[in-house]
Amino acid sequence: MKRADLQSNLAMTVTLIMGAMLFTTLFMGYAIYRSASTYWPPMGFAKVALGLPTFSTFLILVSSLFCYLARVATQARKVEKARLYLHLTLILGLAFMLTQGFLWSHLKATGVYVSSGIFASILYGFTWIHAAHVILGLGTLLYLEIVLKNTSDSTIRKVINVEKFWHFLGIIWLIMYFTIFVL
Repeated sequence: MKRADLQSNLAMTVTLIMGAMLFTTLFMGYAIYRSASTYWPPMGFAKVALGLPTFSTFLILVSSLFCYLARVATQARKVEKARLYLHLTLILGLAFMLTQGFLWSHLKATGVYVSSGIFASILYGFTWIHAAHVILGLGTLLYLEIVLKNTSDSTIRKVINVEKFWHFLGIIWLIMYFTIFVL
């Protein structure tokens, strides 16, 4: 393995470990709060409707599939196919962010504000922190669309690392979906 590959893999591994530590801490805090609650959701709050979170989950999972296909096409040295799949990943990622905006609007319309208590703060905090990471991921996807003019080893390495990060975001959302919205 080339030195550049090792450095790139190490940098992405460290990035993913840091992200995992952040979200693990958030999930642990949520678990402690939830286990201490007699009622769920806490008194005064209605269960969040599953429509928007489920649609968000669908969008991010399909975008992850397209990101995988972009990497496969890049490694197969098919630039146009890779660009198409990256473009679809980016569009679905933007649609995911749009549904998050609708979710936040829905929460506000039902009287759930950040200032409404710990439950609301956790709900908004989780989704805002995840959204910030998705925005970072969208930026890297946009960067790939700009630099993907060939399938050099350097370009393939960039696509692989962005794919890892994008899948990480999908996995985190899937865990959030089940722990916060479904259970």
